[in-house]
Amino acid sequence: MKLVNNWIYHPDNKFHMWDITHILTIVSIVMILIFIYSFRDLLIPYRDHIRISIGILLILSRLSLDIWYVVTGNWDISHSIPLELCSIASLCAAVMLLTKNRFLFEIVYFIGIGGAIQAIFTPNLLFGFPQFRYIQFFVDHFCLILAPLIMIWLYQFTITKASIIKAFISINLLAFVVFVINTLIGANYMFLKDKPSTPSLLDFFGPYPYYLFTLEFVTLFVFFILYLPFIKSDTSRSTK
Repeated sequence: MKLVNNWIYHPDNKFHMWDITHILTIVSIVMILIFIYSFRDLLIPYRDHIRISIGILLILSRLSLDIWYVVTGNWDISHSIPLELCSIASLCAAVMLLTKNRFLFEIVYFIGIGGAIQAIFTPNLLFGFPQFRYIQFFVDHFCLILAPLIMIWLYQFTITKASIIKAFISINLLAFVVFVINTLIGANYMFLKDKPSTPSLLDFFGPYPYYLFTLEFVTLFVFFILYLPFIKSDTSRSTK
């Protein structure tokens, strides 16, 4: 019973960024992605099963986190609603996988991958391995990266210049809605009111509110980097 309790909730076992466990987790995620990419052709006959399974896993991941919040007494309106960028992207990714919605694919590709990579490298996380919250956090963000890649590798979905515009407008509209909610309930979802308490890339972007403006340019830059693998094929289609 003690082992189970320690796995579910053991706040003394804290997360330490860039310790050996964190590094091994990152390496494992990268290796699994490389493995899936390397054998993508062999996975095509099973692509529907893979797509639906990952979509269901993302939903179960969110539901399990909500249950964990309640069971451990950590649920609070200021941080437990799925209004963080990656939380929203995870739910969108689940819907995208289950419906093969191309608009959501474009949004999740940029917002999901860009946000999840930053979250994996600089997590806003308090609980260390092997606690549930640690495992749920990294599995969820891994699936968030994998979701659009599955649609690219197994379904030949693609990205265009217009996808950048759609994603950039979407993230700003989303930020506006979340900012209003933050103001109403006194929260800091998407870190629109203040920087996270743990180290992050936002530490390099100046104090509030200036880091929000810097983040706009960084977001566009990241989106452009993510667009680069598609620039040749997109240009070819445009010139035909």
